[in-house]
Amino acid sequence: MALCLLALWLLLALAAGPAMAGQPGPPPAQQTPPMENETLLRPVVLPGADRKPRLPSRPDAPTRLTLAEAINRALVANRNLANSQDNLESARLGIVVAESDFELKIYPQAGVSFNAANSDDGASTYALGFKLEKKISYGTRASVAPVVSLSGDTYKSGLDMRLTQPLFRGTSPEFNLSSLHGAQYYDRTARRSFYLNQVSTVVETVAGVYEVIRQRELLRLNEDAARRLNGFTQAAMAKEKAGLATPIDVFRASIQLKQAEDSLTNARESFQDAADNLKVLLALRQEESILLEAPLSYQSLRLAEDKAVELALERRVELEQASDAVSETQRLSRVAKHGTLPELNLSLGYQRFSTGDNINDSFLFDRDSRGLSLVTSSDLNRSAENANFQRSLLNVQAATRNREDRRDDVIRQVRRELRSLRRGQERIANQQEQIRQAEGQLELAQVKFQHGLTDNFTLLEAENRLRQAQTTLLSLVVDYIVGTYRLRAALGTLVERGGPPLPKEVENSAMVRP
Repeated sequence: MALCLLALWLLLALAAGPAMAGQPGPPPAQQTPPMENETLLRPVVLPGADRKPRLPSRPDAPTRLTLAEAINRALVANRNLANSQDNLESARLGIVVAESDFELKIYPQAGVSFNAANSDDGASTYALGFKLEKKISYGTRASVAPVVSLSGDTYKSGLDMRLTQPLFRGTSPEFNLSSLHGAQYYDRTARRSFYLNQVSTVVETVAGVYEVIRQRELLRLNEDAARRLNGFTQAAMAKEKAGLATPIDVFRASIQLKQAEDSLTNARESFQDAADNLKVLLALRQEESILLEAPLSYQSLRLAEDKAVELALERRVELEQASDAVSETQRLSRVAKHGTLPELNLSLGYQRFSTGDNINDSFLFDRDSRGLSLVTSSDLNRSAENANFQRSLLNVQAATRNREDRRDDVIRQVRRELRSLRRGQERIANQQEQIRQAEGQLELAQVKFQHGLTDNFTLLEAENRLRQAQTTLLSLVVDYIVGTYRLRAALGTLVERGGPPLPKEVENSAMVRP
């Protein structure tokens, strides 16, 4: 009987593994030097985090990426950013199109015509020349057109010079340069949009990387739990055979084991889904396997709320865009008001020409002609133009309200992210305490179970409570790390762009330099 009890005790010790033999304390966490005015939370070391990750087996070697490498790849290869880059080029070409209206234009001219009063009489005319035309910001359009023509047997050479000046509308450079100013505004908007896409890509990449890390660690925790529960089940079976346990103990342990195995299957699927989503973000082939390295340690950033709001109001590009939108709508309103003026154009023309029986005689330029005209084509009521001006005033009011909304939204985002981080710090500290209590409860339950002082219900309950606490802690740590990046995005300090100097609380924070 004593030999049976000794063999049973050895079987229990071997089946329970490290969990029943006692777990060593976690290794010391790697700490980073504290920043000025900053308080470090106790570094979190997840149980078993020093082990090599168990990744699904792949025939090819996985692509290893650190967090920084993943961010840099996303900034280079992300498809949404590539589309935004195309928008930048499109905006630049829009400026080229608008500027081309004020370039020196060269128009080749050639023509052939046939005129006849009846079918028996007619003359053909051939003409060849070119026209130089230039427009300036005051609306003045000047052109010079040398032309040589042949009509029947008569040659004609001439130099036609014209000057057209809008008298009312054309006197405003802002009105005449409106298309160019609009293209420049679109270019500025495209550049800010590209920067915001970079910021969102960095945040999505960090969230995607840490989601893979989270699922990988959850997979490891579930594997450890399934292994421990398998040991508990085997131990319960052995004790039942020795008459030291009841069938209900075996049944209870088997149920917990099946639940752990089901959780393990779900964890594998979630891990693969997270990895596939990250591959899309990084523009990697779905067939390619990846191995990520990202720290699960962090630093807490102590930043006063008023200082954080002030910093965000200085650096957020959305506020810059909103203010620029107000200026643009005000400019368009002035243009619309100027457009209510009647269209009256003054045209001056001067032509120097000569004719001859041969082409040499046609180059004497001994004759000239002059012309002056006033041309208008405006509606006297100006109903459409006045309505467009009133609509532009409404656009100014809407843009002004949108600027105020943007400002309030920025303040709200900063406060929300700060509250989230502070709440996360408190929950992490509370969860760490719960893990310590759960570990103590599990150790006590193991001792009682080994000495036959209790059934395995208390043991399984302690195991389940510890696994839940570890899972919750993992999620809290990942959310906090991602939250620090969201806070930097809310402050406008995540991606380097320039601006006022940063305060000491955040000047040493990691900024992405694309």
